Amino acid sequence: MALDSKKDTVSGADLLKPSSIDFETLVKLSGEAIIVIGIDGTPAFISPATEQLLGCSIDDLKGRLNDLVNLDETNPDAELLHQILSGKGDPSRPLPHAELQLKSVPGRLVWADVTTHILRDGSRSPYGFAVYLRDISRSKELENQLDAATQTDSLTGLFNRRAFEDNLKREWAVALREKTHTSLIKVSLDRFDQLAEKFGKTAADECISKIAATLKETARRPADVTARTGTSEFSLLLPRTHEMGAETISAYIQVAIQDLGIPNPDNAAGNGIVTASVGAACTVAEQTGVSEGFDFILAAAENCVTEARRQGGNRVKTVMNVLGR
Repeated sequence: MALDSKKDTVSGADLLKPSSIDFETLVKLSGEAIIVIGIDGTPAFISPATEQLLGCSIDDLKGRLNDLVNLDETNPDAELLHQILSGKGDPSRPLPHAELQLKSVPGRLVWADVTTHILRDGSRSPYGFAVYLRDISRSKELENQLDAATQTDSLTGLFNRRAFEDNLKREWAVALREKTHTSLIKVSLDRFDQLAEKFGKTAADECISKIAATLKETARRPADVTARTGTSEFSLLLPRTHEMGAETISAYIQVAIQDLGIPNPDNAAGNGIVTASVGAACTVAEQTGVSEGFDFILAAAENCVTEARRQGGNRVKTVMNVLGR
């Protein structure tokens, strides 16, 4: 007697019914990094892609979820994700949806596009969170390279004028808020056009590069900013630097450029070598609510350079301004 094969075989259509699909297996086969975690911080599921993204085993990840988010920089979304992974997540608060840095086991930071969803039971009560992580480290690296290219002077590797003014705006706002001193130094090479005309572009570029290297060594603190802001002009931003510091650094720069001994026969101010007119402005606000913008200190330093040139060049002029008196 023949068997009825239809009764003993499960059709493909039956296997594809939602109740029959093994969704966990599908998630494991995908490249999506997923962490499912209870309201109390108990991890329920970590996908294999998460293991690959963060460079450690799933068992190890379960023990370090509360230390996964990089909190070195203030970021509300980073703090929200940290709370969720630490078992302190509040379903009534906004969910983190942002590009964040996560700590991988090899000791490096990994950029991830983070999306979070609340998991609810049949009665719509929240019982956990699903955190989706997409690796965007490569795109962030390319983005940073592009950003650096748009902010950097191609000849010297210093910041360009746009990047300098962006930094100045930011530091100026901090200085006004915290009532700290800010110093800005302008360096303008004396009779540089004559050097370029006599010796050509190659010699002019070599001169600019040597001076740029000298200035870069002068302003070495992390917050200091050195930029090429004109053909033969450089600017140094020195946050939290008092008048005496600005004067000392300006005098050093003027002598250091002269000591390079770069020939410029038409520069009488330096007896035939490259020199610079240096202007330094130091500013501090004595009270909050000061209306002057960052262009105030910029103009003050430029005025000092103009005065140094008017007096023959190869010298330093400085000014100190107190705002809010």
